[in-house]
Amino acid sequence: MPVINMNLKDLEQLIGGDFSLDEFKERVPMMGATVEKIEGEEISVEFFPDRPDLYSVEGVARAYRRFVRDDDPDLFSSFSILGDSGIELRTETGLEKIRPVIGAAVIKGVKINEDALVSIMNLQEKLHLTVGRKRRKVAIGIHDMDPLEPPFRYWAADPEEVSFVPLQKTGEWTLGRILSEHEKGVDYAWTLEGMDKYPLITDSKDQVLSFPPIINGELTRVNTETENIFVDCTGWDLKAVSLSVNIVCSQLIDRGGKLKSVSVFYPGTDYYKNLGIEKIQWPMYKWEKERLDLTYARTVLGSYLSEDQLKRSLRRMGYEQMSVDMENLRCLVPPWRGDILHQADILEDVANGYGYDNFPGVDPKEYTSGSERPITELSRSVRGVMVGLGFLEARTISLSNEDDQFEMMKREEMDHIKITNPITTEHTMMRMSALPSLLLLLKANRHRDLPQRIFEVADVMIGNRNHLLLSAVSEENKASFTEIKGMVQRIMSDLDIPFIIGDAKNMKFYIRGRGAGLFASFPGSEDHITPFPELKGEKDIPLGHFGEIHPRIISDMELKAPVSSFELDLDLISRMMG
Repeated sequence: MPVINMNLKDLEQLIGGDFSLDEFKERVPMMGATVEKIEGEEISVEFFPDRPDLYSVEGVARAYRRFVRDDDPDLFSSFSILGDSGIELRTETGLEKIRPVIGAAVIKGVKINEDALVSIMNLQEKLHLTVGRKRRKVAIGIHDMDPLEPPFRYWAADPEEVSFVPLQKTGEWTLGRILSEHEKGVDYAWTLEGMDKYPLITDSKDQVLSFPPIINGELTRVNTETENIFVDCTGWDLKAVSLSVNIVCSQLIDRGGKLKSVSVFYPGTDYYKNLGIEKIQWPMYKWEKERLDLTYARTVLGSYLSEDQLKRSLRRMGYEQMSVDMENLRCLVPPWRGDILHQADILEDVANGYGYDNFPGVDPKEYTSGSERPITELSRSVRGVMVGLGFLEARTISLSNEDDQFEMMKREEMDHIKITNPITTEHTMMRMSALPSLLLLLKANRHRDLPQRIFEVADVMIGNRNHLLLSAVSEENKASFTEIKGMVQRIMSDLDIPFIIGDAKNMKFYIRGRGAGLFASFPGSEDHITPFPELKGEKDIPLGHFGEIHPRIISDMELKAPVSSFELDLDLISRMMG
């Protein structure tokens, strides 16, 4: 979970009043945080990842003030848009497949000292890593506005068409040079991989503000003399961009800034029409109206809280304008809270604000004992066996695509769970096998020494049912059918599961004659289908397969040595074990 490092004097100044470090250490855990350490003038606090608004000292101080002080001033009037800046930003065509979404804001009269400067940079990087998914999904630019001449232009530029002085450098660099030589360019060039043109933000004098998501221009570097700030935020997801802008704006309001809106215009292409945007007055800094069903709240909490107690609890968590209408509590949710998706989330804040230690304890009417599910025990057992065989455990994403699952593995396409409106072409379905993921992992590590043996206890979707598979690949010069067969036999022997080896039907990803299927064996039993009633009438119950990966796939993966693999269905094996 994210750890926020804060200067104690800066934190004390932002909280104001009679600040007590001992009280802070005692009360912060009730907000869902943990004080990690205090060293000299610095304190480190760990927060849950669903609260990016707490990734800065300003956000922590704002939340803490409201949590501990009943007389904390109204937030709604301070944290709102105070007029239009009159500034326009126009998005041009050509960005739809590069980096289509942009948001902006202006904050005037910000008071920036050294502590504030460090906090701004730290929050920016924390949001890049979390909400921004290492800048791919969201990237934020924070600029000194005074050297700039609006209106602004967001457009797609040729790599050698434009040059500017990037942050912390001297002399003008082209976009192509920045990607190949600048530290940030080298780190984040992958976000623009395969693109012929790159996104750029310039003003009316063609001065470069930012080359997102890579680097800002030295011209707009923020320093302790900066008072007026322009914020840009680019990415692929409108909601993520909006949340990031709102969090940054809230931080700068805490530093004395006044928030002004910016008119952002988008092209009339089909892409933007499908998003439903033509012109947006940024930031979308709105206190959202939400409701909490009182009957639902009291039922789930298991305790009857009065209307005043419910209101006070939500106010402690930053909500405003609470009122009760019939059986609903209505409230305004702060614009920096991106984690409120359902009234259950509001109810969680009620519990936090009321204090979990204030709920009365109740003795259970019935005493029960819990135990591990058989599949959990089995998966832990096979992990131990795999480690003993010299494999390292991996964990890959459960989303995949048809090219990897079917075309790459030369499998016939079958019914599968598709993703509606996928964000990327790499994640269009729920995977049916983990072998493609492990092979791609071998490809990513092909420069490493051999042998490489990796496995995964993987969740997959076969048909409309979830299955837990044990998948493994072994890349080494001596990888062979005999070797992988011995490993599979060792695993099945350790699990004491009877099996037979048969033909690996329709598995063209194995070399012909060097792949095999693994089937359930119930010797001497007429009712051998009992563990699998849904497969009644089937003679052979497939438990998995193993073999040598076809050279064509090895070549496509650019691997250096033969690869053997296997995959076992732990769900079916667990049912065999009773």
